[in-house]
Amino acid sequence: MTIPGACILAFWLGINRMWRPMLAWLFAFGGAMMIVVISKLLFMGWDITLPMLNFTGFSGHTASSSALYLSIALLLTQDSSRLRRAVVLTLTAVLVTAVGLSRLMIKVHSESEVLLGLLVGATAAWAFGLSLRQSAPPLRHLLLPLGLAVALMMTGFDKPAPTQSFLQELAKNLSGRTEVYMRHEPL
Repeated sequence: MTIPGACILAFWLGINRMWRPMLAWLFAFGGAMMIVVISKLLFMGWDITLPMLNFTGFSGHTASSSALYLSIALLLTQDSSRLRRAVVLTLTAVLVTAVGLSRLMIKVHSESEVLLGLLVGATAAWAFGLSLRQSAPPLRHLLLPLGLAVALMMTGFDKPAPTQSFLQELAKNLSGRTEVYMRHEPL
């Protein structure tokens, strides 16, 4: 959901002629996702990790959700009062923290992977926020991205995206190994 959401945000910024924020968003989000992918490939292909932290790669779900949702919150509150902005950003931080906690609950990431994923995503949102100099378009201009998001949700995601298997195949191809490295320590 966050990758299509990131594309919808870039598209919306573009149609509203917010070129600087659009480019900042593409670089910030793309950079954050590149960091996530590289960290996972280094572990899966070459067993490059931080063993004392039980770290095998940044949590992509946590990084992408914190980057996207915090960026949207920054964009929508840029002309708001300090109090309103603080409340919206706090609620958004709670939401993205819940995403990170869900990764811990289903035992797919360690605490360090989730915390570092939050950091990477929040850094991307902060970098995007630096580009917000012009006022956001009126709320009526949100109808298109909201419509796209609703349509996306109604398409019925009955299977998760095959990102993990894709990364495993890529790691095998790049490293020349027949099998990828797996986590050494239990979660």
